[in-house]
Amino acid sequence: MPKFTTVRFGELEYNARDEIFLPDGLVGMASLKRWLILDMGEELPMKFFQSLDRGDFGFPITQPYFYHDEYEVKLSRNVRDQLGNQEAENLTTLIITTVHPGGNMVTGNLLAPLIIDAETRRGVQLTLDDEKFGIRQEINYFKFGLAVQSEASDNVAPEGQELESSAQKAEESEDHAQAKAGAASPETVGV
Repeated sequence: MPKFTTVRFGELEYNARDEIFLPDGLVGMASLKRWLILDMGEELPMKFFQSLDRGDFGFPITQPYFYHDEYEVKLSRNVRDQLGNQEAENLTTLIITTVHPGGNMVTGNLLAPLIIDAETRRGVQLTLDDEKFGIRQEINYFKFGLAVQSEASDNVAPEGQELESSAQKAEESEDHAQAKAGAASPETVGV
């Protein structure tokens, strides 16, 4: 099994078939083509997208459902060809996520999603032009299963209202997101 050293997770041993290939890399970072999706913990419905081309580069990713109920990306024929598969059920959409200092706010870039084909292990980063989405769209903390207190947030738990446990809510949210999208989920590597 190949090994790779990262700044965040130390030395990783991974199966080569878990590697995701982005032929065009990321927007503005075309040389970053090889990636892994890593688990960040059982109770957190967030993964880490780790570059295999740069051990010091990666970022959290989440499902679009946590930001917007009606998030849908239409793929051109060219993009579908680039992914190497025409089966919609094999595709999953992932949102590049930022956990702001102190963890008081979580945002996602809904204008530049990652589309991954779970079967071919190929992906692309799209750039969208849709005014109802933003590059710093705040996550819906109820869906995400967190009660984050933030002045910038209008979707925190009202005082006195109980939220389900993070693990319970995360499990329900992931099940709903996968069922709603009908999309496959790329396998992750545990760390």
